[in-house]
Amino acid sequence: MLGFHSWQWNQKVTIIVETPDGVRTGDSVQNVVWYESPHWSKIGDSGGWFTNDLEGEAAFVEVAPNKYLFALLKTYDAPSGNKVFRPQPVKRPYSTADGFRNQIRSENEAIRASRETREIPRASFPTLVTFTDPTDPSTAVEVEPENLEAVFGKGYRLVSVRLGITTEPLKTGSVEQALGHEFFKIWRAQFDRLFKEIGPFGRFPFAFKLLKEDFITGG
Repeated sequence: MLGFHSWQWNQKVTIIVETPDGVRTGDSVQNVVWYESPHWSKIGDSGGWFTNDLEGEAAFVEVAPNKYLFALLKTYDAPSGNKVFRPQPVKRPYSTADGFRNQIRSENEAIRASRETREIPRASFPTLVTFTDPTDPSTAVEVEPENLEAVFGKGYRLVSVRLGITTEPLKTGSVEQALGHEFFKIWRAQFDRLFKEIGPFGRFPFAFKLLKEDFITGG
């Protein structure tokens, strides 16, 4: 209506890890909404194009008792999503802004109708994170996809991270169930104490470069 359009679908992120005790799998279903506003609605540099929102939780897998590997939230829009679900022709079949709009509309329609699951390319992986002590937010550690053994020990290997379009419902509550309902309050208190000590220009450790929104967003 009046040039405004929207598309909505649920996507499922799945992590598959090989462990000494067998293959472990974890997933999360997230909701994606794309909006299009017409060119006439543009005000300065704002509006008149496409935007998107993501709601849901980070996918994670329990690789061993009380040891979790999280794939931080990522919307998989450009450029990441282009490598997963959007075509990559040598030359896009448009030469005007309207042609570009029509191409994105067509891609959104195709994604919304899809029920396909694909491997996420290594270059488009989300950041992988674990907590050496899942009760202590300050113990967050970034995990290299090619070297899970450096964090979890011998016999751990990332098999794949997959992205699928699904009719499954949005999945919520799993992150706090794994980490505890007070986890992000503790994280905030730790951050506030550190901020008072080192100030805004201090060197923050990895754990405090993360946000709650990397794990839970929307809703």
